[in-house]
Parts: sequence; C-alpha cells; structure tokens
Amino acid sequence: MSVELAARLIDVLGGLLLFSMLLILAAGQVFRAIYAVAAQAVFLGVAGAVLAAATGSVDLWIIAAITIGAKAILLPWLLIRVVRRVHISREIEPVFSTPAALAIAAGIVVLAFHLNASLGPVRQAITGDALPVGVTLTLVGVLVMASRRKALVQMVGLFASENGIFFTAMAVSQGMPLIIEIGIILDVVLGALVMGILVLRVRSSVDSDIADLDSLKG
Repeated sequence: MSVELAARLIDVLGGLLLFSMLLILAAGQVFRAIYAVAAQAVFLGVAGAVLAAATGSVDLWIIAAITIGAKAILLPWLLIRVVRRVHISREIEPVFSTPAALAIAAGIVVLAFHLNASLGPVRQAITGDALPVGVTLTLVGVLVMASRRKALVQMVGLFASENGIFFTAMAVSQGMPLIIEIGIILDVVLGALVMGILVLRVRSSVDSDIADLDSLKG
C-alpha cells in the first residue's frame, strides 16, 4: 500500500472515529454509548491494519487484531454484562444538555485542527490528520466523563479518550511498542475496573438483602 493511499484511508477512518465520538456524546441510552465505542474500536483496529500494510510492520498487524478483540468485543461485552447484571437505569443522565456538549465538542474540533495547521512541516505525510483527530478524541472523551453522571458512561468516555491517545500513537509514530504496550495494559486495568464495579455492586446487593432479613424478627 502506498503512503498516499494510507494517508487518505487514515483521514477517512479519522472522520469515522470523530463521528462515533459524537454518537457517544449524544447518546441517550447506555447501550448506544457502548455500541458506539465498540464501533470506534473497530475503526481503530482497521487504522492499525492500514498502517501495517503501508509500513510492513508485523507488530501493527498484531496490535490491530488485539485492538479489535479486546476493545471492540471483550470490553464492550463486559460493560453490557454489568448493565444487565446490576439492573441500573439504561437512560443517560447528563450534567448539562446534549446541545451544549455538542457545541463544546465542535469548538474542540476547530481548535485541534487549527493548532495542527500551525505545525506546518512538522506533520508527517502518512498520518494525514491523525494528530488533530487523536487530540479531539482525547479531549471529547474527557468531556463525556465530565458531562455524564453515570459511572459506566464515564468509563465509556475514558475508553474513547484512550482510543484517541492510541490512534495518535499508532499514526504519528507508525508504531511505538512502548506506548502500545501501555495502551494494552491500560485496557486490562479498565477491564479489571469494570469487573470490580460488578463485584462491588453484587456484594452491596447481597448485604442489603441480608440486612432486610432483620425486619422479619418477631
């Protein structure tokens, strides 16, 4: 694959990543946000495959497969399992209105691309617009965490923010093993955090049920 084709494909995938980020921000239900971040992980994995085809890096092929397996399948499955297991409300409770959040996100997009344009020759050809897209994903992910009340939705925002860092690391450097390893480790930690929330909620439910038995004493 040529460098020019890879850059164009990265730009297209960057646009899809931004669109999925807006879907997460505008989602009215927890499941929609989870499905959107899963789709985002698929785009991220495809971006890794594109870069692998362009650079001939075997490591990037492996990272693309791990990304799709862990981020697009395993972690969304864990989130959905938690939602169904603890029977929490599936409606997202925003701190402020969705239009206001989208307006802030639009401002972040404009600012990121403006700063990227000021870099001039520093930008690499193969990355396309990967840098501003990655910065936008990271900052809008933080916005999702700040603008939602539910812990699970905030976790989705954290996944999306980490996806932005991961995308930038892959595209700008064409593969940095250390950063990629950190990203994978972070995914494992986040998965463990999801399971921790599940265990704590189940334990609190059991404790509550046992406490309610005291009312049966005559």
